[in-house]
Amino acid sequence: MENRRRSERQPAVWIGSGHVETESSDVWRDCGVFDVSAFGVGIDLRYPEASELMGRRISVRLPVGTSVNVTLTGEVRNVKPGPEGIVRAGIEFADLTGTERLLLGVLERGSVLRPSE
Repeated sequence: MENRRRSERQPAVWIGSGHVETESSDVWRDCGVFDVSAFGVGIDLRYPEASELMGRRISVRLPVGTSVNVTLTGEVRNVKPGPEGIVRAGIEFADLTGTERLLLGVLERGSVLRPSE
């Protein structure tokens, strides 16, 4: 089987929050990031209708420390409904700057974000 991905995914266990475009700017939903690559992230979040997320933009905010957050924004490329209103979504980043690509490289290697101790 051919690997269709441009970059291998790295497993992640990060808790953050997600904002779906067109929702009020103060609506951020808890989410979990389960994988990351140079081109996107996989997240789980509670959302009433999985199919409504396809093609929409989502911003994912991740705490790097007590005073710094990283926000990554991309387009939902695939969704899978799960139990109790949880949706697994694949988010693809587009038009990243050089600095953003470097930051993603650091996140991908797991050297910045770690589960809380």
